[in-house]
Amino acid sequence: MSDRKILVTGASGKLGQQVVSYLLNDFDVKPNQLIVTTRNVESLAELADKGVDVREADFSSPDALEQAFHGAHSMLLISIDASGPRTQAHLNAVTAAEKAGVTHIAYTSMLAPTQSPVVFAHEHEATEQAILDSAIPNATVMQNNWYFDNLPDYYASILQTGHWLSAAGEGRIAQLSRKDLAYAAATAVVKGNQSKGLHQSKVTLPMHGAEALTHAEMAKVIDSVIGTSINMVHLSDEEYQAQLESFGLPAPIVSLCTTMDHHNRLGLSNGTSDVFEALTGKKPQSFESWLEENKAELQKLANM
Repeated sequence: MSDRKILVTGASGKLGQQVVSYLLNDFDVKPNQLIVTTRNVESLAELADKGVDVREADFSSPDALEQAFHGAHSMLLISIDASGPRTQAHLNAVTAAEKAGVTHIAYTSMLAPTQSPVVFAHEHEATEQAILDSAIPNATVMQNNWYFDNLPDYYASILQTGHWLSAAGEGRIAQLSRKDLAYAAATAVVKGNQSKGLHQSKVTLPMHGAEALTHAEMAKVIDSVIGTSINMVHLSDEEYQAQLESFGLPAPIVSLCTTMDHHNRLGLSNGTSDVFEALTGKKPQSFESWLEENKAELQKLANM
């Protein structure tokens, strides 16, 4: 590594923590070369003790963000975790990075935001466009597929009830582990666009996993590894929405679930891992391998 400074936003989040770990342990980034931002600096006291520059970042304040990003050369903008609209917060971050003199920005986006019906797709679309329109000379937009980790984080009810309600039909999804996407993000922010022949100044990279599976195929793999017996319940969009509403779920959650399955049914998360491998130089973890790695936790969720 040179003396160029790398900055990671959202460093206290699940993805951000793993990115920072990879940077320090796998990419020979010295603590004094790393700037991390968070809403609560106390949460990253251990990194500060190691010599990492920990800064508070207020995404609602462009001026404060410019100060938080000062001195960074390459920056990873991790999409913020927000319960409401986050477009303006992301646009503030891009503007601040531009003013702070960042020369390369990497961003964790989603697949096909311009075509996707997912309720938050427009936020990623706007952020990608802002990056492309900015004066920041180099950019790596990683259009991340869904995480395997969403299974315990958001879909534990599948394991708990043994029923998978799906309106995704035969849509295939090439998911990845959060760890693999963190490794890809670390690679992107360290190497810019020079990884394995990616030489354009601003590139958009679809991040797919090792295999593209339908929900039904995923259920069979889960059954094989975890020992469950998942019953697939295939529904139309209207039936799926009505079923979720009958559970008393909040309207935003219902919209999120139904539009994600619509996205999957359209094949917008289908693909191969070629681009991931070109960026990282390695193959992503398979779904079966990830299940084996997390088997104990998943079996506990399934009350086994």
